[in-house]
Amino acid sequence: MNCRFLVLSIFFICLSTGLNAQTIPVVKDTVLSQRQKDRLFLKQAGQDRIVKFKKDFTKIWNKVFVDFTDNNVMLMAGMNFAKQNIRANDYTSPFIYAVEQKNVFKPGFFGGFRVDGKYKEKHPYAVAFTLNKYVAGANYKESKPVEPFIGGFSNFKATEQSLSLNITALYKKLIPISDTAKYQFYVVAGPSLDIRLSGQGIDNKVNNNYRKIFLRAQLGVEFENKNFYTLFFHYKQGLHSITKSPIQTGFNNFDLGMLIKASDLF
Repeated sequence: MNCRFLVLSIFFICLSTGLNAQTIPVVKDTVLSQRQKDRLFLKQAGQDRIVKFKKDFTKIWNKVFVDFTDNNVMLMAGMNFAKQNIRANDYTSPFIYAVEQKNVFKPGFFGGFRVDGKYKEKHPYAVAFTLNKYVAGANYKESKPVEPFIGGFSNFKATEQSLSLNITALYKKLIPISDTAKYQFYVVAGPSLDIRLSGQGIDNKVNNNYRKIFLRAQLGVEFENKNFYTLFFHYKQGLHSITKSPIQTGFNNFDLGMLIKASDLF
């Protein structure tokens, strides 16, 4: 009797344990499955919103910029060579500086991107955005003596180094002097806007001598190897003084650089 009771007890304990072992995973699987369904629902809803946003944005873009087609994003980089011609005129300040003539174009560098395309499918254009580090030679057109010292002096000290954001819009004219299926030569021209990002030095801050924004005209030539790269040489001519009256400072520079399609790198 005791033996039978012991066997029956062991049997019921094993049976109960087996039922519990089977029941727990079922509940767990059901909970996980519901979580997965919730995640899939949220993921699908997010994807639907993204698709809808892309469609709406594309529709607006095509409507506003319907005439701008065949756009390519180009990465650009190179060197610039800058010089500034300075006339202090009747400017006076508490400071006096020995004039160190640097009537040369000094090298800096730039980098950014450009969008090339066509307007109404027949007018090539480009819009460029670059960061420019300028190191400009200072050519003083006038100076004054200070007795008993030898040499020329000025109340204005030009800032030779600066950082700016440049925005340029260019019209491109094809020059048919080669096999245009492989190589293309362009003459480009357009306005160039510089936004000064760097400071102007403690001395010039006193009278806030430098302008924050200045406009220039850009003219250049470009050689495009359609399969690989574009080489360019541009000249930028200042349209007004980059310093405030009475100081007149003309700022000019050459750009020598290269363009590569972003799609070829990424």
